[in-house]
Amino acid sequence: MKVFFYLLFFSTLLFSNSLNLDSKDLIILKKIKSLSTDKMLGYSLMAIAIKESNIGKYVVNDKTNDYGLFQANIKTVLSRQNVKDTKANRMLYSKKLINDVSFATANAIIELEYWKKVHKNNWAKTWASYNTGWRYKGKTGFKYANSIFEIIKKLKLEYKL
Repeated sequence: MKVFFYLLFFSTLLFSNSLNLDSKDLIILKKIKSLSTDKMLGYSLMAIAIKESNIGKYVVNDKTNDYGLFQANIKTVLSRQNVKDTKANRMLYSKKLINDVSFATANAIIELEYWKKVHKNNWAKTWASYNTGWRYKGKTGFKYANSIFEIIKKLKLEYKL
């Protein structure tokens, strides 16, 4: 019986904790969602934008070299774009990720589609790899995937997106 009450208490906390989205955030999220006909890809993009940059409020992480709405790693972006990894190119593409939402979004889609294919449509592994690459089986990857899943649940239940 105690276990039941603990689970009930935990789930109440989980679902009562809003993502604190305002009307501007919801407009941006709806736009992001509309960019794909694949529903899970749309939800994934929205959740990653929330998790990584608080929907564009924090677009620079010089410590990890991640930039833009979806906090793309600059070395990964250069590799996916088939661009030589130089200081000038890192600066150019980091600014592009920060200032060009279309480019940042296209880049996130490319990254998610790559991992989705690698993991044969397993979204949990796809989300983990978005954050940790090939180290998706570790604790960090699991925690990241779980957080994306929780954000998606809140988007569906609380915000009806």
